[in-house]
Amino acid sequence: MKKPLSIALLSTALLLTACGGGGGGGGGSTSGLTISGVAATGAAISGGTIEVTCATGTGTSTTNADGTYTVTVTNGAQPCILRATDPITKVQLHSILESGSTTTNITPVTDLVVANTLSSTPATSFSNFDATARAKVTSSNIASAVTMVKAVTAQLGTDADLSGVDVMKGSMVAATSNTSGDATDKKIDALMAALSAADKKIADLSEQVKTLTSTANASTVTTSIVGNAQYALANCPYARSGDFWVLDLIGTAPEAWNANFNTMVLKKVSTNTTYAITLKRDASNNPVACAFTSSINGQTVEYRVSTGGVGVWVNSTDFGLFVPAQKTKVLTDASFAGTYPALGFIKGKSNSLRLGIPMNFEIKSDGSVNAYSCDLTKSTPDCATSVSSTSADPVTCTAVSNGTLSCSSPGGISATAVLYLTGSQAALFMAVTNMNVGSAAYGGLIALTKAPEMKLPAVGKTTEAGAIWLAGVESGGNSIITQSSPASKVESVNSTTNSFVTSFTGSTVTTTGYMNVPAKGFAYASSNGYKSIATGSTSGWALEISKSPTATYYDGWSVAVKMK
Repeated sequence: MKKPLSIALLSTALLLTACGGGGGGGGGSTSGLTISGVAATGAAISGGTIEVTCATGTGTSTTNADGTYTVTVTNGAQPCILRATDPITKVQLHSILESGSTTTNITPVTDLVVANTLSSTPATSFSNFDATARAKVTSSNIASAVTMVKAVTAQLGTDADLSGVDVMKGSMVAATSNTSGDATDKKIDALMAALSAADKKIADLSEQVKTLTSTANASTVTTSIVGNAQYALANCPYARSGDFWVLDLIGTAPEAWNANFNTMVLKKVSTNTTYAITLKRDASNNPVACAFTSSINGQTVEYRVSTGGVGVWVNSTDFGLFVPAQKTKVLTDASFAGTYPALGFIKGKSNSLRLGIPMNFEIKSDGSVNAYSCDLTKSTPDCATSVSSTSADPVTCTAVSNGTLSCSSPGGISATAVLYLTGSQAALFMAVTNMNVGSAAYGGLIALTKAPEMKLPAVGKTTEAGAIWLAGVESGGNSIITQSSPASKVESVNSTTNSFVTSFTGSTVTTTGYMNVPAKGFAYASSNGYKSIATGSTSGWALEISKSPTATYYDGWSVAVKMK
């Protein structure tokens, strides 16, 4: 692959997607009770809403891109209860503030502390912060609840053990696309990874923790919620035991697999065949973080896992994605409503055509979907053309008991879709097993991921070598290739065109990248006649299509994960 193009764009999509949002600032006057902290789901909550209700006074604010917030409560008096809402997934987290305090973080862990301190569902407590609830918000009660919660999270392994961490008021750095999270943030990531792998939400665990009265019962509480997902791959808290779907980019229906990182066994569910899991090692025989291999049907298959649980797999002849299986998610969940940049990967069954297509979708609260085509022939590509319902081949999807969606259309489209939701990302993956165009049949994958507004990087921003790892096939070629990114530096920024120029160590070639082109959540780049479009997730994975100067179509495909 062409490093100056493919790697630069993937770096953009992965490292800058979460940079938007959040100027901070509180509701009310500049005088009164001022409360500050960090709001994070694991990843920083950027542009999120902060709401505060105190014994006297209320206030609102918006989080900054790094999750920090400051809110002023006019004539406010503690104790207080706080709620943070993630703008992408609509996940709501809570925290509490006792008398005499002005600092508190708002994270999945503090949500558990609220549940145990108040012996109530956090959402209910926020709506009815009455005298009885306020009386429970004391330093001693909070300290007792923290002890209970730490005992629960410790069951998820050393990566989630919060011993010695001040989960309520301690300083923490939440992960963004520009910044790696600190140790506290990574422990929260481990908790959220276990819940996602078990197809659970933080609210499910809060319901169990609210009645916990003894640390001796912590193991039972954890196991009842996450099951085998309490076990993780060594040195990778994001790779959790459990069921997952394997998808390729050519239209194979999602395959059900199971990983057990306690016994280090991988199992194909349909045949009950098992394979040993081996840690991937570098040239110095050191384990590669979040990477493992298995020998399957005579081929070595390598897997790399993102912080959000979605990962990349590759062997010598094929590559694709794997997604933790979530069987309870439905498209009408409020978390899925919104705008989705998407990439479609289409492969001919009876011809050699390979085509990548950018699209834009709007998922409504009732689960219906509007589609928009993207015009890449314009000097600045866009996705402004609505796909007319009169000329389109409407696709209808029905929920299946295994957690997938079975989709079909009058024109002969057949597809299987899977949904995935975590604290900071919402995504839909549709394996198109058949699509008829004239006399030809095609298969492929359409990947939709809900993304926030991206903003330009700062001049001088550098990215270290190896920050991104990808697998793919280059435009004009057929060989499956894997590679890591070179070091890069942002040389200039043009706010008028929403673009920036990136250089690469060891190369004289530069790439011009554009934010939110052809639509919000996309990254577009050009270099020496090569063009590329990518979508990225705030949780460290990305997809890309590319076109060489001599290619007729965008026929280069890549999938990637952020490694540093």
